[in-house]
Amino acid sequence: MQRTTLFFLLVIFSEWASADTVWRGTSPHSSVNGSGDITGPMGAAVSLSGESTGTEGFIGAITSIDAHGYRGQEVVLAGTLQVKQGVGSASLWGRADGPNGRIAFESSAGEPVRSGDGAQTRKIRLYVPLDSTRLKLGATLASAGHVGVEEVTLKAEAATVNGVSAYGMLDHAIAVIQANALNASRVDWNAERAVLLADELKELPSQEAYSRIQEVLVTLEDRHSSIRGPKRAMALRESAIATQPIEASSMQDIGYLLVPGLSGTDLVASRAFTAQLCKQVASLAPTSPRGWIIDLRANPGGNMWPMINGLHSFLGSANVGAIKERDGVVTPWQSTRSDACSVELSRSRVAVLVGPRTASSGEAVAVAFRGRPETSFFGEPTAGLSTSNRSFDLPDGGVLALTTAVFTDRSGVEYPRGIQPENFVPADQNVIQAATEWLRASP
Repeated sequence: MQRTTLFFLLVIFSEWASADTVWRGTSPHSSVNGSGDITGPMGAAVSLSGESTGTEGFIGAITSIDAHGYRGQEVVLAGTLQVKQGVGSASLWGRADGPNGRIAFESSAGEPVRSGDGAQTRKIRLYVPLDSTRLKLGATLASAGHVGVEEVTLKAEAATVNGVSAYGMLDHAIAVIQANALNASRVDWNAERAVLLADELKELPSQEAYSRIQEVLVTLEDRHSSIRGPKRAMALRESAIATQPIEASSMQDIGYLLVPGLSGTDLVASRAFTAQLCKQVASLAPTSPRGWIIDLRANPGGNMWPMINGLHSFLGSANVGAIKERDGVVTPWQSTRSDACSVELSRSRVAVLVGPRTASSGEAVAVAFRGRPETSFFGEPTAGLSTSNRSFDLPDGGVLALTTAVFTDRSGVEYPRGIQPENFVPADQNVIQAATEWLRASP
């Protein structure tokens, strides 16, 4: 059965032949049609569309297969993606689930495909831990729109050997976490070592340690620490990719600026993001006498510094926040001015929009505006990941992103559970209108 309409509000299943891969949507907003077999020589095809992302911030297609035949191997998921409609980026993803949920995950988000890129081939490589029960695979689009994925194939290959054992990886990681984690005191470290550091791990590859390290991170209860494999860690060092384009527009006498997240730390790309943000602000400044709306509702975080530096015109060079470590040491933040930040707006009124998708470094940007004169927050509470992560290298080339500190604003107020806007506007109401009314009501 085929349907030609692009957008639906309900998930549609497409079952063609008995060997065909069965796809479904990841939410009621995700509409999916598919054909073919991802394990067959010709692969599969899937069409994903949606008029809205809902609260998830993306639409997605997902399929699930038994993991038993893939345990201890690496699976390679490949496909050709083309974004036919929408401003967000498309990616492939795969995860291995065990008895208690997800234990391994990989995504091609570090190499996004966007509208205008044409058809682009992407692949991911995922190690399947020995205790995996299901493989879940799919594609996502980080906005409403339509993406087609062709020639989707899944193949198994021998696990990469890197000379590091799972035991050595886990032993190293536990020591780093115990010495540096913000919530390390919540964990019985002797008990963790006794349970996790089994001798059998000395004969297993380093990849087998990742799910066990994730178990340790979960016990910290910070909801923010994570682990990245070597390929993903390298991709983040060599790129800095916005989660969606910066949006800037004039609303008669008010400037509107949507600040996306920025994934990666490449210096050249980071500076380019900062310059673009500064230039957008400068171009709108002459037509924005009533103030500004800075929209952080779709900012999931990443590298905070290019964002804060790009907003230097509003923040100035004074301390705008800080991180506070578990021993009480406080390290202040300052926005650094670049040549592109050519206007002075420290006295302009600013309405900051936040919501549940404002997370991590997106929350850091929000915190930088807390206590700023002539500033008010609108929307819903943020994600509650308002903590600072520090990167630690692992023996196999992976990286441990460990939560080591909490955000504080310029007055020293901590935000361990996120930011509560003083003007609560639920998702079914017009938050931009509420912010506009506040700005225009000013003397």
